[in-house]
Amino acid sequence: MRILCLEDNPLIVFHIEQLIEDLGHVFAGAFESFADLKENFTGMDFDAALIDIDLADGRTGPIAAVWLSEQGVPIIFVTGQEKIAEEYCGVSLGIISKPITQPDFARKIALFSSVSR
Repeated sequence: MRILCLEDNPLIVFHIEQLIEDLGHVFAGAFESFADLKENFTGMDFDAALIDIDLADGRTGPIAAVWLSEQGVPIIFVTGQEKIAEEYCGVSLGIISKPITQPDFARKIALFSSVSR
């Protein structure tokens, strides 16, 4: 599975990339803002996305989640702001809480297998 990441902290992006690859999936890249995602979306090849709540262009993670869901992309929030993420449970398969642990990450990533794009 090819997984995209929307996160503005490069250290967290690196950690997520390692976790994705350790599980045998492909890290499809990262964007630090919703604006960057929309600008580069056409022609991208990925199956699912991990999204933080606050990105470089503000609290745009939830909007990005809704937008990606409308494009048929399954998403999971990766955040320390679980209450905000829970407000968008209709577009998200789940929440990975920060700080990220490998067991929780692996359990939640497995949710992507339950949907097809």
